[in-house]
Amino acid sequence: MNQVRSLHRIFMAVAVLGGLLLTLLAGPAAAQTAPNVQLDGAATAAGTQQHPDGQITLADTSFRTRAPVQADFARYGSWISSPTQLPHATPSLQAAWQAQVPTGTQLAVDLRGSVDGQQWLAWHTDLGNGTVVVLEQPVQYVQYRLRLWGSVTASPSVHTVQLTPSPPPPSLADIDTTTLAVTPQQATVQSVAPTYRIRATRLGMVGYRTANGHIIQPRDWFVALPSWRSLSSLGGYEYQVRITYNGRSVVAPVWDVGPWNTRDNYWDAERQQYNDLPRGWPQDHAAYFDGYNGGYAEKGYVVLPTAIDVGDGVWWDGLGIDDDIAWLEVTYLWLGSDPHAQSSPPPSPVAPPSSDPNAPEYMVDERGPAFIRNAARWFTALCGEGRHALWTYSVTDTLKRENTAFWQPALPVAGEYDLYVAIPDCDLAVPATAAARYLIQHGNGATEVAINQATERGWVHLGRFPFAADASGFVYLTDVAGDAGRAVWFDNIRWVPVRERASE
Repeated sequence: MNQVRSLHRIFMAVAVLGGLLLTLLAGPAAAQTAPNVQLDGAATAAGTQQHPDGQITLADTSFRTRAPVQADFARYGSWISSPTQLPHATPSLQAAWQAQVPTGTQLAVDLRGSVDGQQWLAWHTDLGNGTVVVLEQPVQYVQYRLRLWGSVTASPSVHTVQLTPSPPPPSLADIDTTTLAVTPQQATVQSVAPTYRIRATRLGMVGYRTANGHIIQPRDWFVALPSWRSLSSLGGYEYQVRITYNGRSVVAPVWDVGPWNTRDNYWDAERQQYNDLPRGWPQDHAAYFDGYNGGYAEKGYVVLPTAIDVGDGVWWDGLGIDDDIAWLEVTYLWLGSDPHAQSSPPPSPVAPPSSDPNAPEYMVDERGPAFIRNAARWFTALCGEGRHALWTYSVTDTLKRENTAFWQPALPVAGEYDLYVAIPDCDLAVPATAAARYLIQHGNGATEVAINQATERGWVHLGRFPFAADASGFVYLTDVAGDAGRAVWFDNIRWVPVRERASE
C-alpha cells in the first residue's frame, strides 16, 4: 500500500490560562513539546507538502492525477496530523487556525478523536474557524485533517492549527475532565454495527486518485461512501464496511468519497445534512425513488441511484458480481461490532492456545476446487506439496498485475485458525520473491502479510485469525510483490483449528 509519509512532527504546547491550551502546529520549530505529552506516528501527506518555514500547501505534483472530488479545482490534496495524546481526556475541543486562502482556492479543516489512539471516531468536517466540537465521548487522542483545493498556480497555505479543550456545554458540565481516566476497555465498541440494503455500482476509474490520495489500480480493493466523515487515511483501515451479496461477504476500507454526495452520512443517527430522511436511506435514493429535492443530489439530477461505489477487486473477485449495478447489504464497521465476526476471548498469557500444522486441518490445494485463479499465464513446477506448485513472475507496478488467486475453503466450524502457507523448495533458475503479499480476509476484517519466499521454506505461519463457518474467509495473492522479475509461488494453504493447551 502506497503511503506518503512526512518527516513533519506535530509539537504541542500546554498552558493553563483559565483552561488548557493545546496547539498543534504546522511548523516544527514553533512550539516546545509539553512534559508528559507523547507524540505517536507521523503526519500523512497526499498531494501536499511542508515547506522549510513550516507552512503546508499543495504539492507541485498534486495536479498530475485528478481526483473526482476536486470538482472545478485543478489540484487537490490532504494532510493528516500525527495522532497526539492529551494530558487527560476531554469531551470538547475548539479548533482554530491561521491560513491564507487565495481566490480560486479552498481549505477545509476536520477533527477527530480516539480513546486509545487505535479506534477513531468519525471526522467532524468542514469546521468554521473557532468552532467548538462536542465529541461523542471524552477522548485521549486527537488528530486534525486539512483538505486543500487549488488552481495550477495557487494554493491555500496553512501556518498553525490550534485545538483548545473548551468548557463543556451545560449537558456535560458535571464531567470533571481532569480526573477522567480512559482505559482500553472503553475503546471496545459493544453495540452491533448497523446494516442497510443499499444500491451499489462498480467503481472502475483505474488511474484516478481517490479522496485519500490512493491511485486506483486494476481490481482494486476499497469502497467510496458519500461523506468525508468516514474516509480512511492513505492506505489506512480506520473505517471499513462489510459487504454481503448472495451469501458472499467481504470487508473493504473506505478510501474515496462519492458518488452523488459528499456530506450524506446516511448511516449515522445524526446526519450532517438531510435530517428529515430516515437513517439508512441515502439522499440519492430518496431523490430518485421518492422525488426528494426534486430528484437532485449534490452532484446533479440523479439518473443512477447508488450510495456506495465498490472497487473492481471487491466487486468481481470478492463478491462475484457480473453486472455493474447491484443491491448489497452494507455494514458500517466503525459504528460497532461486526455481526459476522467471530468473537472469542483473547488467549491467556500463561497458557496460550497452540496448534500444529500437522494436526487435523482444512487444506486448500492449488489443484482443488477451493483454489480460484484467473486466466493469466501460469507456470507449473513439479515440486512443493504433492509434487505440484504454480508460479509466475513478480511485478511491482500494480497497473501490470495479471495473476490473481484465492484459497477459499468452506469451513464447517467457526473459530480461530492458524494459517500455514506452503513455500516450495524448488530448483528454479528464477529466484523467489522476497515479499509475497498475502491478503487474509477473516472474521475481523482484512490483514496483509508479506512473506519472504526466497528464504522461507516448507510450512510458513501467516498468523492466527477468526473465521466463520462458511466460505466468507479466504487468502488472496497476486503477482504484485516488493520486487520485479522474481518467482511468486502459489501452493497449498492450511487452516488449522486452534486448540486450547491442556492445563498441566
